[in-house]
Amino acid sequence: MNPYQKLALAISSLMVIVIIGTVGFCIIEGYSFLDSFAVTISLLTTTAIGYGSMIPLSIPGKIFTLVLIIVGVSMVAYAFGTIISLVLEGQIKNLMGRSKMHKKIAGLKDHVILCGAGRVGYHVISRLVMEKVPFVVIDKNEETTKKLMEEGVLFINNDATKDEVLVEAGIKRAKGLITALAGDADNVFVTLTAKELNHDIRIIARGDLAESKPKLIRAGADKVISPSVIGGRRMAISILKPVSVDFVETLIHKKDFEFEIEEIITSGSSPLIGKSLQESQVKQQTGAMIVAIKRKEDIISNPGAAEVIVTGDLLIAIGTRTQLAKLEQLASTRNGKVYGSY
Repeated sequence: MNPYQKLALAISSLMVIVIIGTVGFCIIEGYSFLDSFAVTISLLTTTAIGYGSMIPLSIPGKIFTLVLIIVGVSMVAYAFGTIISLVLEGQIKNLMGRSKMHKKIAGLKDHVILCGAGRVGYHVISRLVMEKVPFVVIDKNEETTKKLMEEGVLFINNDATKDEVLVEAGIKRAKGLITALAGDADNVFVTLTAKELNHDIRIIARGDLAESKPKLIRAGADKVISPSVIGGRRMAISILKPVSVDFVETLIHKKDFEFEIEEIITSGSSPLIGKSLQESQVKQQTGAMIVAIKRKEDIISNPGAAEVIVTGDLLIAIGTRTQLAKLEQLASTRNGKVYGSY
């Protein structure tokens, strides 16, 4: 039972006992509501406070009073014990911290939701933190979320497959969702639910089994990543082309490396529209190099000098941050960065 549930149980139990005591004295002894409430409180706190003379006269009233004292005092002891335990364990501070966290989560917009903070999710978190992308993590493991709290990561300690949990994470305001749960069935369920709640959200799903990929795609995933497949390919390429792999690894994953890869969408007002790569002189003007162009569903790899840029083209470019900033200004619309894996 988490701290919220313990505290809620203690407080709700006290309220129920007070209500039962107040109503009971009103019915059995005919006391007024205020007197019944005062007698109940004095019995629960073992203090008379001026109401000691109001002793139940009837047999049912005396029996009710004995039961109320036994049960009520036990519940008061449980409530105070719970509160003291939470204070000693530092849980009260955590509860206040979680309250602030929920407010921050409620204020998120155009953020990423990560479902699952296990072995795969941990690396996703590291990258999102590095890139300063707003995100929230959903994980039902208390030990995992405790570590996330220590690291200052926004999280929800609950089951990501529940609709209300995704809504709490801001699914309707989010721009992307990564489901990295250990079970493929759970990832399919999260994908289905997320697409139902937000048709426009981009979903990246983890799929360990080959047969899970088509199911995830049908469920609404935009891309399915298999950690084992990617790991195997990378190991093979690392033995065949070690220098190339090291370069790509440095280029994509090291924040302090001078060169970066970025995705930039061209707008209708861009001076690049209607010009070939040779005519636009992108390399000469910005220093950045366009290595691929995504046009609708097609990807043009290593485009030739005669390739004409059209509105909505997604330019995949490589260069320094300064060079990419110039190209971004030239294209006039920024979409974000691409993070690939070899």
